[in-house]
Amino acid sequence: MPSLYDRTTKLEETLAQFMQVSMSSQKSTESTIKNLEVQVGQLAKQLPERPSNNFTTNTEKNPKEECKVMMTRSKMAIQVKESKADKKVEGFK
Repeated sequence: MPSLYDRTTKLEETLAQFMQVSMSSQKSTESTIKNLEVQVGQLAKQLPERPSNNFTTNTEKNPKEECKVMMTRSKMAIQVKESKADKKVEGFK
């Protein structure tokens, strides 16, 4: 049977290991929070530079130059009917 001294020493070692792991975890968390603060600050600086009322898209010209229907982000389909005389655009869901 281990003596009281042996159990106390083992408990102290376990506590020291726990404290070391806890402190390491806390430092890692603090570092992560600091990185997030920097990133949020960078995003906050970019917001005023960005026009708020413009529709931003990543468009590409259709290589076949044929377009029958376009789908918007709001899932609204826009059908394009085109003749040589005029262009007609109809919206439908």
